[in-house]
Amino acid sequence: MIILKIEIENFRSYYKRNTFEFSNGLNLIIGSNGDGKTTFYEALEWLFRTDGTHKMDTKYISKKRIEELFTDESDDVRVAMTYEHKGKTKMLEKMFHFTKSFDEEVSTSNFSFSLIENEGVERIVKDGVRFDYDLPSEIRSYTMFKGETDLDLLQRSNALKMLVDTFSDVKDFEAYFSFMEYATKKADIVCERAQDSDLKNKEKIKKANRTIEFETSALSDIDKEIKIKESEAVNFDSLLKSIEQSKESSELLKAVNRRIETLSQKRSQAQARIDENYTISLLDNMWILMGFDDIAEEYSSKINEVDKKRRKLEQNYLYTAGQEKAIRKMQTDFVPLPVHIPGQKIMQEMLDEEVCKICGRPAKKHTEAWEFMLHRLEEYQESLKVPEEEEIAPYYVNSYVVELQKRDTTLNDSLSEITKLRHKIQEAIAFNNRLHEDVKKIDTNLNVEFEQKKRILSQADGLTEEQLLANFENISNWVDQKHNAETRIGILKRQREQHRYALEEAQKAKAKIAEGTPAEIFAKTALIIRQIADAFKSAKETNKKRLLHSIEDEANMFLDRLNTNDFKGTIRILEKSDGQGEAVLMNNDNKRIFNPNTALRTTYLMSVLFAIGKLSSEKGNTEFPLLFDAPTSSFTETKESEFFNVISTLDKQVIIVTKSFLRESNGETILDQEKINEVNGRVFRIEKKKPFDDKKLGTIQTIISKIK
Repeated sequence: MIILKIEIENFRSYYKRNTFEFSNGLNLIIGSNGDGKTTFYEALEWLFRTDGTHKMDTKYISKKRIEELFTDESDDVRVAMTYEHKGKTKMLEKMFHFTKSFDEEVSTSNFSFSLIENEGVERIVKDGVRFDYDLPSEIRSYTMFKGETDLDLLQRSNALKMLVDTFSDVKDFEAYFSFMEYATKKADIVCERAQDSDLKNKEKIKKANRTIEFETSALSDIDKEIKIKESEAVNFDSLLKSIEQSKESSELLKAVNRRIETLSQKRSQAQARIDENYTISLLDNMWILMGFDDIAEEYSSKINEVDKKRRKLEQNYLYTAGQEKAIRKMQTDFVPLPVHIPGQKIMQEMLDEEVCKICGRPAKKHTEAWEFMLHRLEEYQESLKVPEEEEIAPYYVNSYVVELQKRDTTLNDSLSEITKLRHKIQEAIAFNNRLHEDVKKIDTNLNVEFEQKKRILSQADGLTEEQLLANFENISNWVDQKHNAETRIGILKRQREQHRYALEEAQKAKAKIAEGTPAEIFAKTALIIRQIADAFKSAKETNKKRLLHSIEDEANMFLDRLNTNDFKGTIRILEKSDGQGEAVLMNNDNKRIFNPNTALRTTYLMSVLFAIGKLSSEKGNTEFPLLFDAPTSSFTETKESEFFNVISTLDKQVIIVTKSFLRESNGETILDQEKINEVNGRVFRIEKKKPFDDKKLGTIQTIISKIK
């Protein structure tokens, strides 16, 4: 269908009769805030409503028209659309009567809703509800969109199911499903009865029945859990959508905070590595010797000479002292008894018994012989003692020369390194300077991040940093929960396939048992009916996928035209539970683009709408127009101009209500005629008639000017 004309009479700001005549391409209705854009859209919403609700309401009546009526005077609220459909011109008209009473009250009456067809000279009036035949209610949800947020129609409840049912042959399968389910149950019952009389295979049949019962129960439980998990995934998706406005800000803020934390850590690490305590290095690392090679050699020579003298004197001293000690030792050393002399125990025994047991002569106590033996025993005992060594006093009490010699050794060992100290010192200073430069760069980057953080917070619709970060935590949690639910759904679906296979095998085994018995024909019949039911299910899924792929292909063609010089990605239609779906953008690595900019989001969702419209036309259902209220509010001027230029080339009737193409000049809002001239389509300007009282609604009237 093509809309030829819209008439609005006494509907809110549209005082008396106002007419828009549209072309079969792009139609722009341009107006500023409060000029009647939303009222135009609401008038069409009221006209298209065929469910019998919102028939008459005084809020629809023009305040200006009410105020100028006299007592008991009446007029009409009327919205009519003249359109062409399948070669016929028709008019859909909705209206009601209103009357002003003496006490300034307004009453309504005489509601009518008509569809008028002209056949030759004959004018046929039908109930307006029959408009559903020309533009079905399920299609009308694809025709009107208010703002950019309303474009994602697939998010509406059962939208995808309705789309599939409307534009594919899937709904034709529903009647067959009911019949096949009934037939399968009946066939199983008859087969069961026939096999009850098979006593020979009774145990095998019982075993097969137990397996069938178990697998059927398992499948039922899995299907229930899948529904629960799908519901969880949908719920978490809804929660994510509920804070989608601040999601990008939350993620940006979280990322900025991470970068600030990382930069702060790098700054601390760089600061800690700076070592400019050069005074300590002068001595501990012998930097002070840098460039003093000759002095080091002279120092080494003198130390070696002094050390040689020290060692000579000490050697002479030790030699002399050693000789004196050896002479003293020779004078006092005891010569031990011969080895044949008895030990001290025998000698003590001889003293106690007063007899010499060597020669056999008596030796009374205290006699000369006894005293001799006692003296010899005492000498022997003394000889057994280890004499203490006599210490020789050192020649040099202090070891200054030795310490100097050790320092000389160290100096000589590292002399080659000391000669390279200049390079090392330069490297150390350069390293510290580089660290200082790194700290400066980090400080610069930190300042940039802090400024970015300020911008994010200033653009976050009044949300505090804590609220934004809480949103991020919620989003992260909900994304995880949604991912877990979807992962579990995948596992359950794989398990379901396994149980389905096991069930089919058990059913085949049971049917095989029936071979050669009276139950054979019934078992084969049940198996065939089940296979036919599975074929219907498979055909349904195939039709659905074919439809979605067709929409994707067409949508991507439209997207390519709407984003010729910009990044666009690839549109994919994702199927979700409960009849819901989602149109998303994918990168070339098959990963989803979660946060496309608003302009890209608008264009790809519009592309889906255009694709559905084209599909409807090809299916022969109906060609329907698209009506948008402010769909490009987030576009830049350049992007907006490109968008409207492309839209005007599409083979599609599009009506867009917008405040684009307006600019300020000397305090007034005027049309940007240069931009309008670039657009190929029909253009209307709506605005408030001047003068008007900005405190009195009864002075507001929308006037229409055809610009192009």
